Amino acid sequence: MKKTKYSIISLIGLMIVTLFLPLHVTKAEEVRDETIYYILVDRFVNGDSSNDGELNIEDSKAFHGGDLDGVMEKIPDLKKLGITTINLSPIMSTNTYHGFSTLDHQTIHKSFGSIVRLKQLVEQAHKEEMKVILDFVADNVAPNHPLASDQDSTLFGEQVATIDTRNEQVQQYLLEAASYWLKEANIDGFHLYLDGEADETFIQAFEHQVKEEKENAIVLVDGAEEGNLVVNHEFQNEAVALLKQAGTSLKPLFDEEDFLQSDQILSMETVFSNRFAFESMQEEYHPVTRWKLAATLLYALPGSAFFYQGLEVPMDNGVAEPDHRMAELNKEDEEITQHLEKLATIHRESKALSEGDMEFVEQVGEMTVFKRTYQDETLYVAINNDTQTQTATIENLGSNKQLKGLLEDNLIREQEDGSYKITLNRETSNIFVLEENTGLNWFFIAMMIVIFGGFVAFVIALNRRAKKGAGTKE
Repeated sequence: MKKTKYSIISLIGLMIVTLFLPLHVTKAEEVRDETIYYILVDRFVNGDSSNDGELNIEDSKAFHGGDLDGVMEKIPDLKKLGITTINLSPIMSTNTYHGFSTLDHQTIHKSFGSIVRLKQLVEQAHKEEMKVILDFVADNVAPNHPLASDQDSTLFGEQVATIDTRNEQVQQYLLEAASYWLKEANIDGFHLYLDGEADETFIQAFEHQVKEEKENAIVLVDGAEEGNLVVNHEFQNEAVALLKQAGTSLKPLFDEEDFLQSDQILSMETVFSNRFAFESMQEEYHPVTRWKLAATLLYALPGSAFFYQGLEVPMDNGVAEPDHRMAELNKEDEEITQHLEKLATIHRESKALSEGDMEFVEQVGEMTVFKRTYQDETLYVAINNDTQTQTATIENLGSNKQLKGLLEDNLIREQEDGSYKITLNRETSNIFVLEENTGLNWFFIAMMIVIFGGFVAFVIALNRRAKKGAGTKE
């Protein structure tokens, strides 16, 4: 009898789960923007101890052992997070762990691996439908580099020298190096670093050559306003200032036209900045909650989302300086990873989120609502950065419609006055797809009632039979 009762309870649970399974948005045939994960190779994962060399994990300026083998180990995990592009820190021959002090732009530093390993990494990533791009430092080199100028500066506490990208010899050297990596390792592009005074003709020549050799290659331009895909540091500064605590409006982000373009990279932290988790902790707010709101914003705005290694923990070195410790990936937070995976699924399957037009809809308190539309698909993105629950009223959606929550299971139907009300708890976000009102599936419900009724009748019959049998024995 106990087994029969448990079977009924399980069936009821299955009915409920099936009835309220979330609907998927239409799968997109092609996603134009990228979700980029930046890896500081030496401080990621040590996958091959044989290339460690002069490793010293007690010295913050020494090599700590991360390498290309370690990156390959984590490709399946990055795939689950929805990463479409892996951005490797400078792996060229160097005298510093971070690689931004380059000795030779056409060789891999031995502590990071070899060209064979890089080819294997790219091949493995391509099998998972992911791209691999390399940091390409064009604004400075090691002080003893043949093309180094007399102007020295410091970077991450290390001395570096500048190079003049306006010099024809320097341009030729850098262009040849870019061509080498495209041909030898079949990489998918570069993250190009410049000093802000770079010759515009060099940027154009670099992008042109890369695209000539690989049509769909990616070139992120960092440190200059020119380029087909520019890293927007102003957005990062503004977004961090607004999202590191609750009670601030995100409206200023939507008032700045430059923040809403598709040809840009959007981030909350980089290898050069403080940790976003540190910034939120300074304001005494939970970094996991803050990161969930920030991730929704990065995925939902036009442009490509850029994440620095360790956000899934989220990592916080506790100081106002870049975090170059070994990635603490074994401490990842399930709440963040699940949120990122949901965002990745929506982004992958929705043309509206990846390519759609954007329109600001409403601001209620510190809750922001905007929408993305592509042909007949419409998504509403709601981010409540308020310290209390807020409700936004959406009008002119038409009759017999509903808003289906994709991040959190929620169904919003038309009110008597024809409006739709989106209600979010404090410090939460959701993405809603606009669809026809499905109502209740009465046929399905009727079938479940019949099945359930049949089981109840069966149990009653068993009980009667058992009692009758017991009476006969007496």
